[in-house]
Amino acid sequence: MSIESKSPRSMNVTAIDLLPEPLKKVRAYATKLLNNMLVSMFDNTDDALFELADKAENNADQTMYFDSMREVRIKREAMEARFSRAIQDNFKPFYRGASALDLDSNVTSAESEESGFSLVQNDELEESVATRGMISKARNLFAEPLSQLTQRMDFLLSASTVNDENNPLGPAQLSDAFLQACQELELDIRAKLVVFKLYEKFVLGDLQKVYDWSNQSLITSGVMPEIKSSNARKQSSRKRSDYSSRTSDGEKTAEAEGAASSASDGFDDDQSEVFSLLRGLLATSGSQQYKSQAGQLPVADSGPVLSHSDLVGMLSQVQQQSRPVDNLSSWQPERIDIRQALYNLVDHGGNSTPQAVGRVDDDSINLVSMLFEFILDDHNLPVPMKAVLGRLQIPMLKVALLDKTFFSLGAHPARKLLNELAKAALSWNEPADISRDALFNKISSVVERLLNDFDNDVGIFAPLLEEFGQFVGGERRKADLIEQRTRDAEEGLGKTQRARAEVGKLINDKAAGKRLPAAAVSIFREGWSNYLFLLFVKEGSESEAWTNGVQVVDDLIWSVSRDDSFGHRSGLLRMIPSLLKRLREGLNAISFSKNRMRELFSELEGIHMECLRSKPEVSEDAIDTQASDANVHDDSLQQSDNLAGDKPSKVVESEIIVEAPVLESLDTAEAAEASGNEFEAVVDSMVVGAWVEFLGQGKENTRCKLAAIIRASGKYIFVNRVGIKVAEYTRSSLIEAAKQSAFSMLDNGLLFDRALESVIGHLREMKD
Repeated sequence: MSIESKSPRSMNVTAIDLLPEPLKKVRAYATKLLNNMLVSMFDNTDDALFELADKAENNADQTMYFDSMREVRIKREAMEARFSRAIQDNFKPFYRGASALDLDSNVTSAESEESGFSLVQNDELEESVATRGMISKARNLFAEPLSQLTQRMDFLLSASTVNDENNPLGPAQLSDAFLQACQELELDIRAKLVVFKLYEKFVLGDLQKVYDWSNQSLITSGVMPEIKSSNARKQSSRKRSDYSSRTSDGEKTAEAEGAASSASDGFDDDQSEVFSLLRGLLATSGSQQYKSQAGQLPVADSGPVLSHSDLVGMLSQVQQQSRPVDNLSSWQPERIDIRQALYNLVDHGGNSTPQAVGRVDDDSINLVSMLFEFILDDHNLPVPMKAVLGRLQIPMLKVALLDKTFFSLGAHPARKLLNELAKAALSWNEPADISRDALFNKISSVVERLLNDFDNDVGIFAPLLEEFGQFVGGERRKADLIEQRTRDAEEGLGKTQRARAEVGKLINDKAAGKRLPAAAVSIFREGWSNYLFLLFVKEGSESEAWTNGVQVVDDLIWSVSRDDSFGHRSGLLRMIPSLLKRLREGLNAISFSKNRMRELFSELEGIHMECLRSKPEVSEDAIDTQASDANVHDDSLQQSDNLAGDKPSKVVESEIIVEAPVLESLDTAEAAEASGNEFEAVVDSMVVGAWVEFLGQGKENTRCKLAAIIRASGKYIFVNRVGIKVAEYTRSSLIEAAKQSAFSMLDNGLLFDRALESVIGHLREMKD
């Protein structure tokens, strides 16, 4: 059996033997050349990232760039090896015996991501757009030598079809190889985009030498030497023509259609990447929602269509007709039918020439309409604010028509202004008198100025953004100060509650089940607990002073316990002087009443005497002598009674067995339960800075921010947008509120980006 008749997977030959001999040479040398270009790229990466770190405006960015430098250095060798393997793997679909399925499955990850638009998160979207952009540039820059190489490869590979898309040395395949290598990296998107730019410059931007050498090598081997540079594309092989004829319009990717349309309308490819992808999804979604209907301006691919300037002018007329928003507390946001409004203008104008909207402009209308449907349905915005922001639909549509970077550039002033307005609106609570609310009036003012002054100069958005930023910044600085005071006060209160709780628990645990006289209980309850609280707050529970204070509790309990052993009485005689001294010093430190101290010490004296007299082995003279030598009680007590007297100075109160707590328990920090139910998950996922809306009756809903989680007390503290505390919950009460659906989480992400992701998801669902 010949080699050609065997399946590649069953042949005991090396992979490279499955390629025609001229391609083996091209494959080997091109891989070496491209790897050298990648090495040059990495040599320049350190300098580029270091320069960015040096120019960073804050420590966080500087650290990020330095960490990125280190990450690239560590992963460089592995990336170079993976890049080389990926280039060699690009040739696998063209091995002798490879099936058509093998070839069709060799779609680059970059292309497949574009066609499905699966990357909808901001970082991934930027990465996808950057990849598509550098592929497009390289194809345009090296179109002629790439076409020649494609034709020669196609001629050699009689069993497979080679085109510019699947050419193993084409920009798309080489970019896919680089993306595979980049899977080794864990970088911030800003640093990753820097690496992509360097790859574009040092590798894709230098492909001319790869194509020149490869073409010359194949010419030397006698492969289609007759192809001339001037008519390279016209001399495509018959097989290539057959392949093109087999590709129906329905098999074209949506992205290719969108890109072709945008290019035909004169838009720069780099500026309209996201718009092209969105158009592709819109074209293949099968949506009937936005197709032209009776009473609406028709859509045309050619013929008498409205020019950009005419369409923008008509939209300006519609914009001027936008009615002011009155009685916002009961008025719902207006949904604008732009096609109907444009149709009315053309119809009333009496224009005899049929008018239509161009396909690209119609797609812009569709996309902006979908974006604003999301905005008007967004529960994160209060209804009056949605009514105001909804009036920006036509101005934003005009921006989309005038500047296609509106969809792809996150820093576009119009997008940033809409995001800032929505961010401020998120925290807004409707006041009793809406007309006197400063934030509402400011947002309304910005919208009115756009409706009145914005014609076709998108430069109006930058100064409005700066002005609104200054307004919000001033309010935020005031709110931050108030919020910080609120947080400090709550943290202080939490620390106090924790200290009280710790002291109470300590004394209650030590006294529980013990037989204690009322005087000892009173000392704990009235004085010593306050002294321990002071130590906990000022010194902390790890301090020596706290340890000594706790020891007094143990010593006092031991000193009043009934124990008839001689060792206990002997130890008590030695302890009493030190115990009373420590008690006196601690109580004086908290300015305890002198009279009450005298009274309690007098009772304590009688209790100690009873303990010492419990057995006759020790004579009263011995007790008298030892106690006197030790200065058991202070001078005032000694003058009142002698320890050897017949009776203590006061009648000793009866002893009690401590069953109830000596100190009242406090509502302190709750232990986190690990049952893992969905409501606990909601509460435990809340982070400081998160916005929530507590639901009341009617207009009593309250939007507030989680300002602090006080660990000491277990309290969740919520403040309004000006920093004033409006609610506090314990973890358990917040979980209960979640069970009762008493609050909802608000998404304070960028409004435009959330709307764009929603539109993409909606179109993909319709397409599926």
